Amino acid sequence: MERVAPKWTEEKAFAAWGRPQRPPAKWGGLLANARRFELDVGDRNLPAWEWNAGAPRGTALLVHGWSGNASQMGSYVEPLTKQGWHVVAFDLPAHGEAAGNFCTLPMMTQVVSTLVTRLQPKIIIAHSLGATASAYAMTKGPHVEKLALLAPPGRMPPFLTHFTRLAGLSDAMRDRLLLRVEGIIRAPISELDLVKHAPSLGDVETLLLHDVNDEVVPVASSRELVALWPGAKLVETEKLGHDRIRRSAEVVEQVINFSIASTVTQVERPTKLAS
Repeated sequence: MERVAPKWTEEKAFAAWGRPQRPPAKWGGLLANARRFELDVGDRNLPAWEWNAGAPRGTALLVHGWSGNASQMGSYVEPLTKQGWHVVAFDLPAHGEAAGNFCTLPMMTQVVSTLVTRLQPKIIIAHSLGATASAYAMTKGPHVEKLALLAPPGRMPPFLTHFTRLAGLSDAMRDRLLLRVEGIIRAPISELDLVKHAPSLGDVETLLLHDVNDEVVPVASSRELVALWPGAKLVETEKLGHDRIRRSAEVVEQVINFSIASTVTQVERPTKLAS
Protein backbone atom coordinates (compact mmCIF):
# COMPACT_ATOMS: atom_id res chain seq x y z
CA MET A 1 0.00 0.00 0.00
CA GLU A 2 2.89 2.37 0.75
CA ARG A 3 4.12 2.09 -2.86
CA VAL A 4 0.66 2.39 -4.39
CA ALA A 5 -0.59 5.30 -2.25
CA PRO A 6 2.32 6.88 -0.36
CA LYS A 7 0.46 10.06 0.64
CA TRP A 8 -2.54 8.11 1.94
CA THR A 9 -0.18 5.78 3.82
CA GLU A 10 1.64 8.76 5.31
CA GLU A 11 -1.61 10.30 6.57
CA LYS A 12 -2.77 7.03 8.08
CA ALA A 13 0.63 6.32 9.63
CA PHE A 14 0.91 9.80 11.12
CA ALA A 15 -2.58 9.56 12.62
CA ALA A 16 -1.78 6.13 14.06
CA TRP A 17 1.58 7.31 15.39
CA GLY A 18 -0.05 10.11 17.37
CA ARG A 19 -3.00 8.05 18.60
CA PRO A 20 -2.15 6.09 21.76
CA GLN A 21 -3.69 2.74 22.53
CA ARG A 22 -5.92 2.58 25.60
CA PRO A 23 -5.30 -0.57 27.63
CA PRO A 24 -7.73 -1.08 30.52
CA ALA A 25 -6.81 0.41 33.88
CA LYS A 26 -5.83 -2.13 36.53
CA TRP A 27 -5.90 -0.42 39.91
CA GLY A 28 -6.50 -3.46 42.11
CA GLY A 29 -7.61 -2.12 45.49
CA LEU A 30 -5.79 1.20 45.23
CA LEU A 31 -8.88 3.27 44.43
CA ALA A 32 -10.42 2.50 47.82
CA ASN A 33 -8.14 5.09 49.42
CA ALA A 34 -7.87 7.45 46.45
CA ARG A 35 -9.54 10.75 45.72
CA ARG A 36 -10.39 11.20 42.06
CA PHE A 37 -10.35 14.73 40.69
CA GLU A 38 -9.86 16.66 37.46
CA LEU A 39 -6.71 18.58 36.58
CA ASP A 40 -7.43 21.64 34.44
CA VAL A 41 -4.39 21.92 32.16
CA GLY A 42 -4.89 24.57 29.52
CA ASP A 43 -7.85 23.48 27.41
CA ARG A 44 -7.77 19.95 28.81
CA ASN A 45 -9.33 18.31 31.85
CA LEU A 46 -7.21 15.34 32.84
CA PRO A 47 -8.43 12.64 35.24
CA ALA A 48 -6.23 12.36 38.30
CA TRP A 49 -6.05 10.45 41.58
CA GLU A 50 -4.35 11.30 44.84
CA TRP A 51 -3.47 9.48 48.03
CA ASN A 52 -2.28 10.70 51.43
CA ALA A 53 -2.96 14.41 50.86
CA GLY A 54 -1.05 16.67 53.23
CA ALA A 55 1.66 14.08 53.87
CA PRO A 56 4.85 15.46 55.47
CA ARG A 57 7.38 14.62 52.75
CA GLY A 58 5.51 16.52 50.04
CA THR A 59 4.17 15.40 46.68
CA ALA A 60 5.39 12.58 44.45
CA LEU A 61 4.07 12.80 40.88
CA LEU A 62 3.68 9.59 38.85
CA VAL A 63 3.84 9.85 35.05
CA HIS A 64 2.96 6.89 32.82
CA GLY A 65 4.35 6.18 29.36
CA TRP A 66 3.01 6.16 25.82
CA SER A 67 -0.18 4.12 25.34
CA GLY A 68 -0.38 3.70 29.10
CA ASN A 69 -2.51 5.06 31.90
CA ALA A 70 -2.16 6.20 35.49
CA SER A 71 -2.82 2.75 36.94
CA GLN A 72 0.37 1.43 35.34
CA MET A 73 2.34 3.38 37.96
CA GLY A 74 0.24 1.90 40.75
CA SER A 75 3.08 -0.23 42.15
CA TYR A 76 4.53 2.94 43.68
CA VAL A 77 1.43 4.22 45.47
CA GLU A 78 1.43 2.21 48.69
CA PRO A 79 5.23 2.18 49.18
CA LEU A 80 5.34 5.96 48.73
CA THR A 81 2.44 6.65 51.09
CA LYS A 82 4.03 4.41 53.71
CA GLN A 83 7.11 6.62 53.52
CA GLY A 84 5.06 9.76 54.09
CA TRP A 85 4.52 10.96 50.53
CA HIS A 86 1.43 12.58 49.03
CA VAL A 87 1.01 10.73 45.71
CA VAL A 88 -0.63 12.05 42.54
CA ALA A 89 -1.17 10.04 39.34
CA PHE A 90 -2.98 11.17 36.20
CA ASP A 91 -3.84 10.21 32.64
CA LEU A 92 -1.97 12.08 29.92
CA PRO A 93 -3.94 13.59 26.99
CA ALA A 94 -5.61 10.92 24.81
CA HIS A 95 -4.60 8.25 27.33
CA GLY A 96 -6.66 6.29 29.82
CA GLU A 97 -9.85 8.18 30.67
CA ALA A 98 -8.58 11.47 29.22
CA ALA A 99 -10.35 13.00 26.23
CA GLY A 100 -8.77 13.28 22.79
CA ASN A 101 -7.32 10.96 20.18
CA PHE A 102 -3.95 12.57 19.46
CA CYS A 103 -0.91 13.23 21.64
CA THR A 104 2.70 14.29 21.12
CA LEU A 105 5.82 14.56 23.24
CA PRO A 106 5.55 18.39 23.33
CA MET A 107 1.97 18.04 24.61
CA MET A 108 3.10 15.61 27.29
CA THR A 109 5.96 17.90 28.26
CA GLN A 110 3.68 20.92 28.58
CA VAL A 111 1.29 18.99 30.81
CA VAL A 112 4.08 17.86 33.13
CA SER A 113 5.57 21.37 33.25
CA THR A 114 2.18 22.82 34.18
CA LEU A 115 1.65 20.23 36.90
CA VAL A 116 5.10 20.85 38.36
CA THR A 117 4.24 24.54 38.65
CA ARG A 118 0.82 23.84 40.16
CA LEU A 119 1.44 20.83 42.40
CA GLN A 120 5.08 21.57 43.27
CA PRO A 121 6.12 17.92 43.57
CA LYS A 122 9.50 17.13 45.05
CA ILE A 123 9.96 13.99 42.98
CA ILE A 124 8.67 12.66 39.67
CA ILE A 125 8.65 8.93 38.97
CA ALA A 126 8.05 8.30 35.28
CA HIS A 127 8.18 5.56 32.65
CA SER A 128 9.27 5.48 28.99
CA LEU A 129 8.14 8.49 26.94
CA GLY A 130 6.58 9.89 30.10
CA ALA A 131 10.08 9.85 31.59
CA THR A 132 11.46 11.77 28.62
CA ALA A 133 8.63 14.30 28.86
CA SER A 134 9.21 14.72 32.60
CA ALA A 135 12.91 15.37 32.18
CA TYR A 136 12.34 17.63 29.17
CA ALA A 137 9.82 19.60 31.27
CA MET A 138 12.67 20.59 33.57
CA THR A 139 14.05 22.70 30.72
CA LYS A 140 10.74 24.58 30.38
CA GLY A 141 10.03 25.78 33.91
CA PRO A 142 10.38 24.98 37.62
CA HIS A 143 12.44 21.97 38.62
CA VAL A 144 11.70 19.13 41.00
CA GLU A 145 14.34 17.96 43.45
CA LYS A 146 14.50 14.40 42.11
CA LEU A 147 13.69 12.42 38.98
CA ALA A 148 13.36 8.63 38.85
CA LEU A 149 13.22 7.72 35.16
CA LEU A 150 12.39 4.21 33.98
CA ALA A 151 13.56 3.31 30.46
CA PRO A 152 13.64 6.85 29.03
CA PRO A 153 14.19 7.31 25.27
CA GLY A 154 17.13 9.68 24.88
CA ARG A 155 16.69 10.26 21.15
CA MET A 156 13.44 10.53 19.21
CA PRO A 157 14.37 9.18 15.72
CA PRO A 158 15.07 5.64 17.02
CA PHE A 159 11.76 5.70 18.90
CA LEU A 160 9.93 6.61 15.68
CA THR A 161 11.93 4.01 13.75
CA HIS A 162 10.67 1.35 16.17
CA PHE A 163 7.09 2.41 15.45
CA THR A 164 7.46 2.45 11.66
CA ARG A 165 9.12 -0.97 11.59
CA LEU A 166 6.37 -2.46 13.74
CA ALA A 167 3.92 -1.08 11.19
CA GLY A 168 5.90 -2.60 8.32
CA LEU A 169 6.77 0.81 6.86
CA SER A 170 9.97 1.77 5.08
CA ASP A 171 12.76 4.04 6.29
CA ALA A 172 11.66 6.50 3.60
CA MET A 173 8.22 6.68 5.22
CA ARG A 174 9.88 7.16 8.60
CA ASP A 175 11.74 10.14 7.19
CA ARG A 176 8.48 11.62 5.89
CA LEU A 177 6.92 11.24 9.32
CA LEU A 178 9.94 12.92 10.90
CA LEU A 179 9.40 15.87 8.59
CA ARG A 180 5.77 16.04 9.71
CA VAL A 181 6.85 16.15 13.35
CA GLU A 182 9.37 18.89 12.61
CA GLY A 183 6.61 20.87 10.94
CA ILE A 184 4.50 20.66 14.09
CA ILE A 185 7.25 21.63 16.54
CA ARG A 186 8.80 24.10 14.06
CA ALA A 187 12.26 22.86 14.92
CA PRO A 188 14.56 19.95 14.09
CA ILE A 189 13.49 16.68 15.67
CA SER A 190 16.77 16.74 17.60
CA GLU A 191 15.29 19.51 19.76
CA LEU A 192 13.22 16.78 21.41
CA ASP A 193 16.27 14.60 22.12
CA LEU A 194 16.83 14.37 25.85
CA VAL A 195 20.55 13.80 25.30
CA LYS A 196 20.78 17.39 24.07
CA HIS A 197 19.39 18.75 27.35
CA ALA A 198 20.85 16.30 29.88
CA PRO A 199 24.07 18.30 30.48
CA SER A 200 22.01 21.24 31.76
CA LEU A 201 20.03 19.20 34.29
CA GLY A 202 22.72 18.57 36.87
CA ASP A 203 20.76 20.42 39.55
CA VAL A 204 18.07 17.71 39.47
CA GLU A 205 19.14 14.58 41.32
CA THR A 206 18.37 11.79 38.88
CA LEU A 207 18.11 8.02 39.00
CA LEU A 208 17.83 6.14 35.69
CA LEU A 209 16.66 2.53 35.67
CA HIS A 210 16.84 0.51 32.47
CA ASP A 211 16.71 -3.16 31.56
CA VAL A 212 19.46 -4.64 29.43
CA ASN A 213 16.80 -6.68 27.59
CA ASP A 214 14.55 -3.70 26.79
CA GLU A 215 13.15 -4.41 23.33
CA VAL A 216 11.52 -1.00 22.85
CA VAL A 217 14.14 1.45 24.13
CA PRO A 218 17.59 -0.17 24.21
CA VAL A 219 19.62 0.28 27.39
CA ALA A 220 22.16 2.22 25.32
CA SER A 221 19.75 5.15 25.64
CA SER A 222 20.24 5.45 29.41
CA ARG A 223 23.95 4.68 29.15
CA GLU A 224 24.33 7.64 26.84
CA LEU A 225 22.20 9.84 29.10
CA VAL A 226 24.08 9.03 32.31
CA ALA A 227 27.38 9.86 30.61
CA LEU A 228 26.06 13.32 29.75
CA TRP A 229 23.96 14.04 32.86
CA PRO A 230 25.97 15.51 35.77
CA GLY A 231 25.37 13.56 38.97
CA ALA A 232 22.98 11.02 37.46
CA LYS A 233 23.02 7.38 38.52
CA LEU A 234 22.10 4.42 36.31
CA VAL A 235 20.83 1.09 37.62
CA GLU A 236 20.62 -1.66 35.01
CA THR A 237 18.22 -4.56 35.47
CA GLU A 238 17.96 -7.92 33.74
CA LYS A 239 15.08 -9.96 32.28
CA LEU A 240 12.44 -7.28 32.88
CA GLY A 241 12.13 -5.72 29.43
CA HIS A 242 10.42 -2.39 28.81
CA ASP A 243 7.17 -2.89 30.73
CA ARG A 244 7.87 -5.19 33.66
CA ILE A 245 10.54 -2.81 34.93
CA ARG A 246 7.88 -0.39 36.17
CA ARG A 247 6.29 -2.99 38.47
CA SER A 248 9.33 -4.99 39.56
CA ALA A 249 9.51 -5.16 43.37
CA GLU A 250 13.28 -4.67 43.27
CA VAL A 251 12.96 -1.60 41.06
CA VAL A 252 10.20 -0.15 43.24
CA GLU A 253 12.44 -0.61 46.28
CA GLN A 254 15.32 1.16 44.52
CA VAL A 255 13.07 4.09 43.64
CA ILE A 256 11.56 4.34 47.13
CA ASN A 257 15.01 4.33 48.72
CA PHE A 258 16.05 7.03 46.27
CA SER A 259 12.97 9.09 47.14
CA ILE A 260 13.80 9.23 50.85
CA ALA A 261 17.60 9.41 50.63
CA SER A 262 19.43 12.62 51.32
CA THR A 263 20.79 14.41 48.26
CA VAL A 264 23.80 12.81 46.60
CA THR A 265 26.04 14.95 44.42
CA GLN A 266 28.72 12.60 43.15
CA VAL A 267 28.48 10.90 39.76
CA GLU A 268 27.72 7.19 40.08
CA ARG A 269 28.43 4.66 37.35
CA PRO A 270 25.99 1.94 36.31
CA THR A 271 25.19 -0.76 38.85
CA LYS A 272 23.46 -4.06 38.17
CA LEU A 273 20.15 -5.10 39.66
CA ALA A 274 19.17 -8.68 38.88
CA SER A 275 15.52 -9.60 38.44
